[in-house]
Amino acid sequence: MKIPDPYSYPERWAKFRMDEQFNYPHEVHIHGDVHIHYYKENPTHEHKRVHAQRKENQLHVHRNEHVPNSTQNTRGIDKRLKDSYKEIMLKSMSFKQDLYFITWTYAKKVWGRHYDEVEKDIGQIRKRIIHLFYQNFKDWKDNRPTKDFPRMWFVIEPHADGQYHIHLIMEPVDPDLLARGLHNQRFQLIWDRIVRQKICKRDTKDQQIITNKMLEKHPEYKYHHHSQKTFSQPNRYDHWLIARFICEYITHNNKRNGELWGLNRLTNSPNNINSKVMEREEEVINKIDYLNKDKNFKKHHLKHQAPSHLCFKYSDLSNNDNEP
Repeated sequence: MKIPDPYSYPERWAKFRMDEQFNYPHEVHIHGDVHIHYYKENPTHEHKRVHAQRKENQLHVHRNEHVPNSTQNTRGIDKRLKDSYKEIMLKSMSFKQDLYFITWTYAKKVWGRHYDEVEKDIGQIRKRIIHLFYQNFKDWKDNRPTKDFPRMWFVIEPHADGQYHIHLIMEPVDPDLLARGLHNQRFQLIWDRIVRQKICKRDTKDQQIITNKMLEKHPEYKYHHHSQKTFSQPNRYDHWLIARFICEYITHNNKRNGELWGLNRLTNSPNNINSKVMEREEEVINKIDYLNKDKNFKKHHLKHQAPSHLCFKYSDLSNNDNEP
């Protein structure tokens, strides 16, 4: 995959073709959180009706009408470069499907202090996600196993103390891809261990996903579709559950049981159950704006050739890679 040069402000990003993918359960958002409507039918038989219902019930702005919000206060900020970064990310995404948003932090303060170190860990995250479904795929650094495999975008962001953390925006796992995985003995072992024994196994059967502790920290969670639901209720095609599975998989490293699947250096926030699913275009655009903070484009910051917060090396920034 050819890595684009953000300083060239390429206009060719505007002409990328957006592939349509419909095979996923229907979700709607209230107050930015994911709410999932469950269907008893096979989801692959439901996707066309779901998409038609979406178009009827929701107002979607046309793709070409989306222009990233310009930086308002341009003093000391390279506005053109910032808008170019936002454009590069948005033009490589399709709004015809949902997007996962997952965050990992480092388990110890001494880890994640150097950019090259974090970039290397991102490579391992990408490799592990791809090998979860295509174990023998060797060209994972630059390509995806198939043109329909979920694209990934990585962002490296520092805390106030200088330690980095990692954000992943990822296209959804298609039900057909998940079903393919569940027919694989290794994948099913990982799924059962993480989903059934780690995420969904609780002290009591009636333990709710959205706890009072979470509501105290995030009052908007009272509108979450999983509010007042237990961990036994989401089905395997639940996008929140799949996003949470990927999040936990990357941090799962149990030497005692020989389950060295993830990176022991990384951790997440299981108390907040904070893996998110973004469905609305507005939410995605706002998140891209949030990730491209002004501080990353201060002219004195760029003058010292600070590394890019967008991980070009392992992000899928083109819509035409893996084309036959």
